[in-house]
Amino acid sequence: MAEADTPVLISLRGVCRYYQTGDVVVKALDDVSLTIRQGEFVAVMGQSGSGKSTLMNILGCLDRPTAGEYQVNGHDVNQLSPDQLAALRLKTFGFVFQRYQLLSNLTAVENVALPAVYAHIPKEQRQLRAAELLDKLGVGERMYHTPGELSGGQQQRVSIARAMINGAEVILADEPTGALDSATGVQVLAMLKQLNAEGVTVILITHDAEVAAHAERQIQIHDGRLLSDSAADSFIDRQQPEIQPLQAYKSVSALVSVLTALQSLRNNWFRTLLTLLGIVIGVAAVVAMMAIGEGGKQQVLQRIESMGTNLLLVRPGGANNRNSGDTATLTRDDASALAELSGVSAVAPERNSFATIRFGNRDYSGRTRATTEDYLKVKDWQLSQGTFFTEEDMESLAPLLVVGQTIVDELFVNGENPIGQYVFMSNGVYQIVGVLEAKGATAGGNDLDEEVLVPLSTGMVRIFGREYLSSITVKVENTDDIDSIEAEVTQLLAARHGSEDFTVNNTASLIEAISETQDTLTWLLGSVAAISLFVGGIGVMNIMLVSVSERRREIGLRIATGAKPGDILQQFNIEALVVCCLGGVVGVLLGSAVALVMAQLNIAIAFSLMPPVLAFASALLVGLVFGHAPARKASRLNPIDALAED
Repeated sequence: MAEADTPVLISLRGVCRYYQTGDVVVKALDDVSLTIRQGEFVAVMGQSGSGKSTLMNILGCLDRPTAGEYQVNGHDVNQLSPDQLAALRLKTFGFVFQRYQLLSNLTAVENVALPAVYAHIPKEQRQLRAAELLDKLGVGERMYHTPGELSGGQQQRVSIARAMINGAEVILADEPTGALDSATGVQVLAMLKQLNAEGVTVILITHDAEVAAHAERQIQIHDGRLLSDSAADSFIDRQQPEIQPLQAYKSVSALVSVLTALQSLRNNWFRTLLTLLGIVIGVAAVVAMMAIGEGGKQQVLQRIESMGTNLLLVRPGGANNRNSGDTATLTRDDASALAELSGVSAVAPERNSFATIRFGNRDYSGRTRATTEDYLKVKDWQLSQGTFFTEEDMESLAPLLVVGQTIVDELFVNGENPIGQYVFMSNGVYQIVGVLEAKGATAGGNDLDEEVLVPLSTGMVRIFGREYLSSITVKVENTDDIDSIEAEVTQLLAARHGSEDFTVNNTASLIEAISETQDTLTWLLGSVAAISLFVGGIGVMNIMLVSVSERRREIGLRIATGAKPGDILQQFNIEALVVCCLGGVVGVLLGSAVALVMAQLNIAIAFSLMPPVLAFASALLVGLVFGHAPARKASRLNPIDALAED
């Protein structure tokens, strides 16, 4: 037994622990007073239900007394914060459990090093210290094996090494030989004696008198009360310890929590996959849908901008009348009148249709547009070769064509020079006199180079047979004057027709209106896709709640070995964030891949930085919001209940 003048380590005065079960109050401990000095080897004996396990939980700061005073090294436990209690469990106490309480997915050396993580010991140092302890206890050759690969005695030695890793002053051993054969049990008791000889206080909880006989001091407990104590002076405080300030340890670093989270996710890969799935689908949907919306917007705008932003588009049919495409309200005289307005640089009347053009045994169906020489000015288009129609060609109804590069590529496959070639179109023969400069296709795959242009007068007589226009395009010299000229165009045509049987569209305002509309549609698509991300967040929360339920024993063990509630909260929060971060990365890649596949199907797609960044940030927010409730539940878990689970 320790000398009487040895400083007091543990002191209990009138400690009670009551539990309310319905209307019945269960007195697990009832007015227990006890003093344990530094370096003692104490056995607490009692049958099942006697209160010895409750006493151990209070001694190890896993539980608080209902009444009475409990001091450790002079510190009143009832006055300590949760973080200070965690500091006591971390440095003062080491637990040796009957069922070992080793984490099955960690190796022996990783199990031993676990408490050192919360003591902020660097990884290399804690691994080295754990290996030394395992060597000392005779299981060094098995340090890289998981608990399932160890015998019961080896697992208990690992448990003892874990209790010693932080230099605990007190070893609390709860039935350490209960699950072992007699020979292995004797070895474990010998190890505890050796630790006691080295100055460690050992408190042994047992129901076996033979096991208790190995201790220098035996305490008998029954129905929550102390019956006997072999140390007659156990209640006499001969010397009080010098009270040292008890500082709470800072939380483990985010990097350590991330590594712990990755290890946990890897060990539970199927559950991780299920958690990832909802986030991946949600992020991918947001990225793909917004790429489609942006692509559609750019396709429409590209078509309009290809005409220029200083244009007025005059079409037949009033604002309240649907244009069937065959409305005869615009004439060539209207175009001539508009050309006389001040500020107008060019006017291109058009009559549009589709026709098949044939050269030899090859043909191609494309747009046929009857227009005038101002067409190139209005469209800001150039010729790559040949000439355009002249006024003389217009007057003589010359059967001439100017074609786009696509027509050339499709008809003249043998490298013939298209200029001067004769082709067959609309029951007539036409000569190609010019080729338009290639413009390519729009984002949506609309080919701008399949144009077939014919003189307006020729088209009216030979192709269309009626004297009216499909549209008139007016090019304004100064974009700043476009609104005033639009008003003049409307006024002039209304006066000529006697009514507004036409519509005038300003391309600048049209682009702005379409851009706003497309933005709305894009965000609508993104919002619809974001719903799946929200649903994925609910999935994260549900699966993380399941994870907390499945890992109650792990959480209880981490708390018993020194983890603060904040450490547990941080670990599970970061696990949710890591899952959502991984899901966000995979989702962005998958969404981009889906968009690229859709682009191959001629669906307009446009990528920008904002949607992936927004989707990824949303995934992180989902992890933060939906992962907090499970993390909070984990941090508030009662370690006693958790450790009691199989």
